[in-house]
Amino acid sequence: MNAFGLTGTIGCGKSTVANLLSKYQDVSIFDCDRIAKEIISGTEHRKETANILEADVFPEGKVDFKAVAKIIFEKPEKKRLFEKLIHPLVWKAVQEKVDSTGNSQIYVVESAIIYETASEGRFLATIVAVCNPREQFRRLRENRHMTDADIRIRLGQQLPSSEKEKWAQFVIHTDCSLEHLKDRVSDLYQNLKQQKGVNYENTKSGLRGKP
Repeated sequence: MNAFGLTGTIGCGKSTVANLLSKYQDVSIFDCDRIAKEIISGTEHRKETANILEADVFPEGKVDFKAVAKIIFEKPEKKRLFEKLIHPLVWKAVQEKVDSTGNSQIYVVESAIIYETASEGRFLATIVAVCNPREQFRRLRENRHMTDADIRIRLGQQLPSSEKEKWAQFVIHTDCSLEHLKDRVSDLYQNLKQQKGVNYENTKSGLRGKP
């Protein structure tokens, strides 16, 4: 699709980068997690979801997303089956959104598991947000109130940042002040404008390791 993929291991600042990119008028962000929640919240796939998860995750007609997350992160087989249902629906919805918006925008698709699902080939290029492990754990403890044990479970289900860096075309380091990160995102934005519509292979940008 005519879009860039934005990814990053949990706590590495992917969503912050997406939010900063969204400030540019010619950038459209499509959040796969949000789209997945919209799909789950609909009525069309509720029966399949309940059967896969083997639990009532629709109390009073609304999705209990915390219950869904707990099941899929603690039970790998249910996670595999659930993703087999949801992922094709999400990618179909993303493709439809890109196709219906036209070619004047820079499209960025935000997903935590682009490489885990071998989806990098869908994009013109991929961007990975990274930070050092100490900062990553601090963010997850303070912002998401996660325990170290919970963090390690989540990290165990995602590829390490070092692996994602090897394959990404753009690497943006987020362990810096917000003002400094805005400058790095500005550089990223200029790179995306230059590369828009060009399909190229693993060419690293100057964003990697920028002081």
